[in-house]
Amino acid sequence: MSTNNKTVRRRGRPQGDEVKVAILKAANELLEEQGLSGFTIDAVATRSGTARSSIYRWWPNRGALAIAGFLAETAQKIGYPVTASAVADVKSQMMRVAEVYGQKVGRTISALVAQGQSDPEALRALLDGYVLPRRDEAKKALLRGIANGELRADIDLDVVIDALYGPIWYRILVPHAPLTPEWAATLADYVFNGLRPGAGGAE
Repeated sequence: MSTNNKTVRRRGRPQGDEVKVAILKAANELLEEQGLSGFTIDAVATRSGTARSSIYRWWPNRGALAIAGFLAETAQKIGYPVTASAVADVKSQMMRVAEVYGQKVGRTISALVAQGQSDPEALRALLDGYVLPRRDEAKKALLRGIANGELRADIDLDVVIDALYGPIWYRILVPHAPLTPEWAATLADYVFNGLRPGAGGAE
């Protein structure tokens, strides 16, 4: 009987994971509806039907929780496709980023970046949960571009990523002009035109 009970308990998602998913869902919903100014631990606890102690088990403060909720919903929307052309994949992903962040999500991430300036835990969550993993994905795509001959072998991956995505962040944080997929496509073309074999540097 005890063996059967253990087997039953192992089936499905552990309860702790279910609670965590509910918290993240509630956190993202509150961010979308009220922005960071109306985002509190109490509000997330109420909406998710969980205790404050459950929230603090995984996130030290509201900034870290806000970023976790945002990432849980947004990261999956801006992944890199994998086709025969790495350059086309990066360009497509940049256009998707512009589409997603050109809406209300852009205002949310701007507020999260601002929160991170005075909240080291929130900043670390943003860097570890979003910025650094996205850069790693971009590097993999660029390395594919080098391997298949689309890009020069001598390019500095970090500099190229900054050149591609820095302007997107600039338009998010300093909204002097719209962030659109068409603009992102043009940006990608400008950067990649200088990185192809024969455009300069070592080939």
